[in-house]
Amino acid sequence: MSLHASADSVEEQTADMGSTSFTTKVVYGNSASLMVATRPAGYHSAPHVHDCEQLNWLQDGELWVFVDEAAYHLRAGDFIRIPAGDVHWSWNKGDAPCTLIEVHSPGLHADPLVKKFAVSLHRDGEVPDFLGSPVNTFLPEDDSFDPSIAERQAE
Repeated sequence: MSLHASADSVEEQTADMGSTSFTTKVVYGNSASLMVATRPAGYHSAPHVHDCEQLNWLQDGELWVFVDEAAYHLRAGDFIRIPAGDVHWSWNKGDAPCTLIEVHSPGLHADPLVKKFAVSLHRDGEVPDFLGSPVNTFLPEDDSFDPSIAERQAE
């Protein structure tokens, strides 16, 4: 373990979001995790929640991000905040991939989607003292939440 990780030492992996997937690199410390996620054209995740705040910056491409019943059309350079506990999902309606930089606090180091490959940025011998260990929870099929309300705004 180290406070530093070279680009080559953080392997790009596939995160399975149930109905779709994206490629990502993930690092984490005690209070946050950082994810570089590339979503292919057509990517459409299922609505989900987690007990961490999420700050995003769209590095390239375009992406629709839905938070509860609101829709946000992100273009390269745009930022968005997703409050902890809010239902959210995203949809790349474009013809090209997009790259989203995501910070989660507390970090998603314990989430089954990334814990197998996320890289710790702790000193050798340092005992991690995590702020929390949230995980993604997808809404069940029979949930009363209707994502089409927000998605109609993206038409």
